Amino acid sequence: MNTAGQGSSPLLSPVLSDAGGTRTEEEEEARRKRYPVDKAYFIAKEILATERTYLKDLEVLTVWFRSVVVKENAMPEGLMTLFFSNIDPIYEFHRGFLKELEQRLALWEGRSNAPTKGDYQRIGDLMRKNMHTLKELTIYLQKHDEVLTELEKATKYIKKLEMVYKEFELQKVCYLPLNTFLLKPIQRLMHYKLVLGRLCKHYTVDHRDYTDCKNALKDVTEMTSQLQNSLIRLENFQKLTELQHDLLGIDNLAASGREFIREGCLYKLTKKGLQQRMFFLFSDMLLYTSKGVTGTNQFKIHGYLPLHGMLVEESENEWSVPHCFTIYSAQKTIVVAASTRLEMGKWMEDLNMAIEMAKKSSEKSEMSLDNSMCNRSNRSSDEVSLEQESEDDIHSSRSSLDRQNHHRANTTMHVCWYRNTSVSMTDHSVAVEFSALLLFLQSFLLAICWARLSGPTQSPMFAGTGTRAYPCLTICA
Repeated sequence: MNTAGQGSSPLLSPVLSDAGGTRTEEEEEARRKRYPVDKAYFIAKEILATERTYLKDLEVLTVWFRSVVVKENAMPEGLMTLFFSNIDPIYEFHRGFLKELEQRLALWEGRSNAPTKGDYQRIGDLMRKNMHTLKELTIYLQKHDEVLTELEKATKYIKKLEMVYKEFELQKVCYLPLNTFLLKPIQRLMHYKLVLGRLCKHYTVDHRDYTDCKNALKDVTEMTSQLQNSLIRLENFQKLTELQHDLLGIDNLAASGREFIREGCLYKLTKKGLQQRMFFLFSDMLLYTSKGVTGTNQFKIHGYLPLHGMLVEESENEWSVPHCFTIYSAQKTIVVAASTRLEMGKWMEDLNMAIEMAKKSSEKSEMSLDNSMCNRSNRSSDEVSLEQESEDDIHSSRSSLDRQNHHRANTTMHVCWYRNTSVSMTDHSVAVEFSALLLFLQSFLLAICWARLSGPTQSPMFAGTGTRAYPCLTICA
């Protein structure tokens, strides 16, 4: 459809355009330089893209949260020093690292006007240098456990900080629970280890970039090994404090020694039939809750069952309910049903594992529950109508902040509730690793789209930042 004198449409395949059929050798050479096809290039693009996202996550703490607490004068000076002195150096390091990555990829793609002496189609030298520098900053990462603990303590006793904290979590910029962002620096190391491992597998031993990648992988492996136990503690504590904020009826969920195992939706057999409930399994007890009816997104605790002396049995035949099992405890017996047989298997496996661990534990339950929760749990959910639940919420002794009309719904418990499924702590940890693989897959598929849609004169692939800059990303995903 093009007329003489017009350029070929960028949406047409080169074979179908009016440029004379196939490309010339010069055009093909320019295309190869502009759009590299080496797998190492796509891994480098993945590092760059995820580094941009990661830096934005750090800015939630270093820029946005700081501006709020300073403006409101809500955080004690000692906590301010502890909090930001351990996150600012990490942020500054990654700002510099991102600039180096952007410059390297610009040279790799031929987009830079700077003199290009030497071979810039590699990433190992940058990774080796920056992983060595990051290794020297490990001292700050080791203190994030203390930072998270002290922040949680302060929000309990300083009402102004608690209000600022919760209001900030409702802001659009804070798209995850705030303390989740404190886990990002150590989780980022896991991603570096993953991509460097892929680079080392891709390169041959005699490749010019192999030695640098191998040395960088060695450094980051030492860091992850050193911080692995700290990350496990951080993830567990973060999850407990997240649930502490989102569950009505318990005040000391983040007790020392308690471990989160699984959360998800099950149907509890009541006098009214099967009722949807959210269950939370910990190393010492099983909580069950229902969605609030007062306009908040919080869940109200109906009861808890200690794991000591608990027994779990499949009971489909007895109750004629699919995917049904019975939980026997010293307090009461409840019958629940999962959405699928797979879900039932996950719950029964984790329950039996947790029961066995509790049985073997030499420490008798030092994790005592608050009396108010125990009193609350003495009433079975069968005995509470929706109207009574509403009245209980209205006259609850908890602060008005808990009863506000808007509450963040960006946690996994809300996903489980609406998707009628469950997730374990293991799933949370695995998700950190697989999110990196997903980004790599998206980058690879996107490159295929651009290779088919773009000519050598088009703007470079991946020129933008974030998913909004990727016109084919929805199709690729």
